[in-house]
Amino acid sequence: MRGAAKAQLTRLPSAAVGLGALVALYLSWQLLHWIPGARESVGDLLILPVDAAAVYAAWCASRRCAASSRLRSFWRLLAIALAAETLGDIIQAVYDVGLHQSPYPSLADLFYLAFYPLLLLALLRLPVGKATPAKLVKTLIDGATIVAGGGAVVWYFVLGPTALDGDQSSLAMAVSMAFPVGDLFLLAGLAAVMLRHSPDALRLPLRLITVAVLLGILADVLYGYGQLHGTYSAGDWIDTLYVFEFATFALAGISQRHVAPGDPSAEVDGARQFSSRASWLPYLSVAIGLGVLFGVERGNPFFPNVSLVLIVIVLAALVAVRQYVAQRELVQMQAALHESERVKDEFLSVVGHELRTPLTSIRGSLGLLGGGVLGELPKDAANMVAVAVLNTDRLVRLINDILDIERMAADRLQLQPAAIDTVELVNQSIQVLQATADAAEVSLLSDVAPLTVSADADRIVQALVNLLGNAVKFSSRGGAVRIAVKRDAERALFSVADTGRGIPADRLEGIFERFRQVDASDAREKGGTGLGLPIARGIVDQHGGRMWVESHEGEGSTFRFTLPLASEDREQSQPRASDPMIESDTAPSRVHARPREQLGSAVP
Repeated sequence: MRGAAKAQLTRLPSAAVGLGALVALYLSWQLLHWIPGARESVGDLLILPVDAAAVYAAWCASRRCAASSRLRSFWRLLAIALAAETLGDIIQAVYDVGLHQSPYPSLADLFYLAFYPLLLLALLRLPVGKATPAKLVKTLIDGATIVAGGGAVVWYFVLGPTALDGDQSSLAMAVSMAFPVGDLFLLAGLAAVMLRHSPDALRLPLRLITVAVLLGILADVLYGYGQLHGTYSAGDWIDTLYVFEFATFALAGISQRHVAPGDPSAEVDGARQFSSRASWLPYLSVAIGLGVLFGVERGNPFFPNVSLVLIVIVLAALVAVRQYVAQRELVQMQAALHESERVKDEFLSVVGHELRTPLTSIRGSLGLLGGGVLGELPKDAANMVAVAVLNTDRLVRLINDILDIERMAADRLQLQPAAIDTVELVNQSIQVLQATADAAEVSLLSDVAPLTVSADADRIVQALVNLLGNAVKFSSRGGAVRIAVKRDAERALFSVADTGRGIPADRLEGIFERFRQVDASDAREKGGTGLGLPIARGIVDQHGGRMWVESHEGEGSTFRFTLPLASEDREQSQPRASDPMIESDTAPSRVHARPREQLGSAVP
């Protein structure tokens, strides 16, 4: 497979250069007419190499997609469709070069017309995402709007005048009208593909195919208009659009990469069934259709004929129906969202009452057993009880974390702000984590300016414990975690710095998302649920502060957050010179710490 991919990368530049040389040859002749001979004959002959290149590129693309039956069928049908067009060009060249006549309709038109159903069949063979009934209805309306917008131009310039032209035979009129009708069917098939999600392996080729089809439709409209007004002749500049069309088809085939067996990019991702980028196509089609029509009729009285009025009515009706369907879908989505919120609230109620209450009882019973109230336990039994206590505590913390994060999301976190000394907040936080830091052989250092902040003491201690526990967890043995507080204008600036491994720059904001870890293995190796940091930031946000992180890989991280100063400290623009600073390894606590079960998780 690697060899095939490498060979493809080698082929891409050379194939593109060769294709570019063919296009440049045609353009140079179109501009300079340096090749002698009749214009019709030379033009017919120069188109044939580009046609052949498109057929060959599509067939080679089918071989590179042999592992995917749907993609292989698509490319083979596209190659057959391009081959039909090429045969038509060959027959037309025989008429112009060999027989010096150009009958209409002719055998060449049979192959030209065969191109449309074959290409439409190829587009319908593309694997696309499955649709719900509502999505399918919206897709059909969008497709109809795109076809109506393009059909307005086709009808006004080609179909309508052709139907009114009495100089053609019935067969000639039928053939003349078949080309723009075929273009409308291709536009419908293209809309069906663009409005649905296709395999990632076909992303670039499909975009090029879309450009090629649009070039072909534009060329057909200009060709039909020129035929009706007698301004077109073989080898005219309009044929340049057909050259660009087939050159773009060839580029699409060249750009198709090798698809290996089981390659997921060859299948449709069910989670991305519809292309959001294509949702603007119906409105663009309406704008183009009406813009062209009003542009050509700007010198005439408003709405000069019935056909233009009908086109405007049809487009307006389609847009209105589309908006109605979209509005209904939005209402249904809102109802589903409200129902999911209700189910979530019920689940949280169960978690908060039906699980936490028995867990608390279990924890108390295990504590009594471990404390020897019912007699001294054997060593093995005591170890098992200790493990059970640890896991029960972890479950209680997890439940508390989930409840806290949901309260914050619903803006229902209850705070009891009061004037609190920063020294007391830091001392209490250190006391809670001291045993954990001692076990990890990590020092807790503090440098705290005695300020007074307006905050809920218990919640700020919870945020500090989460930050300190996170810092201890990722610090190496013998390291140190430093917590500092200083004045920053009318706010107190807290910082928790560690000497751990640091955080990559592209993940500095992501770590504050729910259940997010810097490394997926952290949850297994170091414990934690990925909720500690989101809870800490949520608590600070609820207080009107801000939390952020500064980090360099290999140099540790520093988490900072701000809290508003209490009114008595806010009046001071600078801290007093007599204010003492605390510098200690283990500062004693001045306030009683809340039980760990009420504080939430110590680590994220």
